Amino acid sequence: MTAAVFAALVQAQRTGAGRWKARCAAHNDRSPSLSIREGENGHVTLFCRAGCSLDAILAALHLERDDLSGPPPSPAQAAAIRVAYETCQSAARAERKARLAASGRVRGLQAVVSELAATLVRSPENTALARLLHSASDKLRVAEAAAKQSNPMRRVSAQGKDTRNERLSN
Repeated sequence: MTAAVFAALVQAQRTGAGRWKARCAAHNDRSPSLSIREGENGHVTLFCRAGCSLDAILAALHLERDDLSGPPPSPAQAAAIRVAYETCQSAARAERKARLAASGRVRGLQAVVSELAATLVRSPENTALARLLHSASDKLRVAEAAAKQSNPMRRVSAQGKDTRNERLSN
């Protein structure tokens, strides 16, 4: 398939002659990080700025390396690729929504703990308030752990492997 056909399948935006950008199907992509180029002899060249490997990108789309240099996909294959891409994007949106909810919960609990602590400073003999503060602090620690787990600092590929940037082509 040509770069233009691949770009159309992953709903890429044209950035120039023979160049496109799209959200990578191999990771939770907030903004387009997958560069698609038309290489020499009609080869499709892919580069993920987040570091996903060519194999991870193709696996997420249920494609193989040979599909990039072969004939264009049949209508049924194109539909299956679009479904796989949309499924990846839907999962990424759900993950982002969950991460946003977790961080919102942390911010809310931080405000509650701060307010309880300030109130307890003004009336330190209030044991019920102290118990409430400890309970809220425990909930905050749990929420922070959950938010940290849903928002890893390093990027990993769809197969769970650490990735590094490298130029990929067929």
